Amino acid sequence: MKKSIFITTVMLLCGAMLFAQTAEEIAKAAYHAVNEKTSSYTATLTLIDKAGKTRNREIACYTMKDGTTDKSVMVFRTPKDVAGVSYLSFDYPDAPDGKTVDSDSWLYLPAMKKVRRVSGSSKDDDFQGTDFTYDDLGNRSLGKDTFKILGEEKVGTVDCWILEYTAKDPKAKVSRRVLWLGKTNYIAYKGEYYDQKGMLQKQMTCENISQIDGYWTTKKTTMTNIQTKHTTIYEVKDIVYDKGVDKNFFTVSALERELVK
Repeated sequence: MKKSIFITTVMLLCGAMLFAQTAEEIAKAAYHAVNEKTSSYTATLTLIDKAGKTRNREIACYTMKDGTTDKSVMVFRTPKDVAGVSYLSFDYPDAPDGKTVDSDSWLYLPAMKKVRRVSGSSKDDDFQGTDFTYDDLGNRSLGKDTFKILGEEKVGTVDCWILEYTAKDPKAKVSRRVLWLGKTNYIAYKGEYYDQKGMLQKQMTCENISQIDGYWTTKKTTMTNIQTKHTTIYEVKDIVYDKGVDKNFFTVSALERELVK
């Protein structure tokens, strides 16, 4: 009897510790869920319009952690009309006083032989005709949002927190995000995105989630804009972690010289 009471007490305490997590702590854990030194992979993008017509694209992606800065670069390989378009982003941690430090981002358009900076409200724009925004491609600063736990729910067999991210900027094009985050790995398993009027705009599903070299990896992400009936499927293949990536890729001059392939 005493042993049974002890086990029950331990279980209750563990449950209490789990529920004791604040929304801010969960958001921070999700922010740091994948913390590789470098990665390189190929991604395929399938764009599906409301009539069911598809377009396929392939991009090469590279990431590197440089101190506390997360750097990423991607370049379109195919099809011909977008080949060479590349995007470079530096994501910084928030300042010690909690103030947001916005990321630096640049887009290179080979047809114009020109690099342009992506900043401010443009981060909520769709990226090159896909249903992902520029913000979706990076690690959105925690300082841009407030957080609230909406509840818990299973996604398949995975126990998840339902966490609401509400943009502090009242003019943000994406007013809030709701993510289902795994309780043990803090990886997103699905999500909902709301427009400036608070209407549901996009739904996200994440599949084929597993550990590769110790890092949780989502191999397939589907983003559907329910307002336009347009869908983008983002699939990752041939991913390699911590094997070294050319640091020269992560410069504006590398974009201009079309060095990244």
